[in-house]
Amino acid sequence: MTTLAPGDVFGNFRIESIAGRGGMGVVYRAVQLDLDRPVALKLIAADRAADPAFRERFQRESRLAALIDHPNVVPVHGAGEEDGQLYLVMRYVPGTDLHRLLKHEGPLSPERAAEVIAQVAAALDAAHAAGLVHRDVKPANVLIAGDDHAYLGDFGLTRLLSSEEQLTETGQWLGTTDFASPEQLQGDRIDARADIYSLGCVLHAALTGKPPYPRATVPATLLAHLQDPIPRPSERGLPNGFDRVMARALAKEPEDRYPSAGDLGRAALAAARGEPVTESERSVAIGPAAPERPATNGHHAPPQTAITVADVPPTAATVADGPRTRVQEDETTVLPPRRRRSAARFGGAVLAAAVIGGAVAVAVLPGGSSGNGRARAPLSEDEVRDVAQDFASAYEEEDTAALRRTLTPGVERVLPSGVARGRARVVGEYRSQFRGQDTKGYELDGLEVAGGRAGRASASYRVERGDGDPIEGRIVLGVVRDHGEPRIGLIAVTPS
Repeated sequence: MTTLAPGDVFGNFRIESIAGRGGMGVVYRAVQLDLDRPVALKLIAADRAADPAFRERFQRESRLAALIDHPNVVPVHGAGEEDGQLYLVMRYVPGTDLHRLLKHEGPLSPERAAEVIAQVAAALDAAHAAGLVHRDVKPANVLIAGDDHAYLGDFGLTRLLSSEEQLTETGQWLGTTDFASPEQLQGDRIDARADIYSLGCVLHAALTGKPPYPRATVPATLLAHLQDPIPRPSERGLPNGFDRVMARALAKEPEDRYPSAGDLGRAALAAARGEPVTESERSVAIGPAAPERPATNGHHAPPQTAITVADVPPTAATVADGPRTRVQEDETTVLPPRRRRSAARFGGAVLAAAVIGGAVAVAVLPGGSSGNGRARAPLSEDEVRDVAQDFASAYEEEDTAALRRTLTPGVERVLPSGVARGRARVVGEYRSQFRGQDTKGYELDGLEVAGGRAGRASASYRVERGDGDPIEGRIVLGVVRDHGEPRIGLIAVTPS
C-alpha cells in the first residue's frame, strides 16, 4: 500500500496528515470533500484486503460497528472500496490517546484513571450488547479529547463471533501481548470477558504507568499473563480497593472476572473514592459476545441473551454457569482462581511471537482441522520434531517441493522486517534465497519441542552458504494438523 502524502486525494477525501499506523493499516487525518468535514480515514493494508474472507468480514464488521451509537465510541461514518483499496471513515477526534498521555504525563491520579476507564467500560458494554468483541483494548485505542472525554476507537480487529467462527479459525491474532487475555494468547474461544481482562490491564497502566506484567521479552510476558500472581496496586501506594478490582479484572479464568465491563468501571470509581460498590452486577453481552454455558449433554449451550438488573439478586454476580454469591461491601471477598494454566499448555498453544516494527504480532494457530479422529488427535513431540527436521532438510537441500509439503496453505513467516502470508509466497521467498546461493548446511541446534493441540518447535539455526560467514539466529515453528498430517503453520525468525 502506497503511503499518501498531504494534499493527495483519495476518492472523496483529501489527505491532511498521518494520524497513526497499526497492524491493520494506516490512519490519516483527512477532509471529506462533499461535506467539508474532518474525518479519520483508515486504509486497510493491501495484503489483508486481498484476502476474500477478510474482505467479507471487514464489510460485515464495518456495518455492525456503524450501528453502535454511544458517546464513548468513535462513530463510524462509512466504509468502502476505492481502486481495490478498502477503507473505513470515522469521526476525527482531536486530542491524544491514553498511550501518549501516559508517556508524556506519567500515571494518572486514581480518580482520573477511574473516570477514563469507566467511560471505556461504557463503550465496551455498548459493543458487547451488539454482539461484538473488540479484541484489542489497549491505551493506544483509547482516545482522549477535551475535558478528558474518552472514546474507544479502532474496531478494525473486532469480529462477530459465533459458535462456528472462533478466533483460532483465522489462524491469526494481531495486537499487543501486554493487554491480551490468557484465552486470547492460548487460542481459546473468546467473548466479552476477554475485553474485560484487557480493560483491567489498561486500568493498571493508567494507575501505574505500566502494564500489569512488564517483562523483558514477549514469551516472558505471555507466560506472566498465564501464571504470574496478579499485581497489587497498593504496593505502589494506591488505594487498597484497587487490589480487589485488579484481582477480579485480571482473574486467569474468565468466569472469575467481572461479568461486564461496566461492573469493572463502577468498581474502579468506587475504589478511587474509597466507597463500596452498591449496584448489582450483570452481564450485558448478548448473542456471540456472551459466554457459552456448559450443557448437560457435554456440548456447549447457545450464548446467553442479555441479563437485566431485575434478573440478578442483590448479592449475586452473573457468570457463565449461573449466579454465584459475592458480597458487595468494602471487604468484598475475591473468589479464588479455579485452576492454574500450566506452562505445558502455554508451550503448546502460544506458538510464537515476534517484534515487527515496534509492534508485537502474535500468531495463534488452530488446534486441528475437522474431519476424522486422526485429524483431531493431539500432536506428539515426535511428530513435531519430525516435521521440524523435515523443514531443515528441505531447506538444506534447497528442495522447494519438499519444503512446500511441510507447510500449511495459510502458513505465515514472521521476521522483524515484515510478514509473508500463504504457502506460495513463503515458498517463493525461500526460492529467492536459494537462487544464486549454494546452501551447504542448515542446522537446528538445541531443538526443543512441545506437542498437544498445537505444537511448537524452537531452536537456534545456523545456515552455511558458499564461502561466506554463517547466518545464525533463532527460529520458532508452530505446528498443527492439516488434513491429518503435522505441518508448519507459523515460522517466526529472529536473525542474530
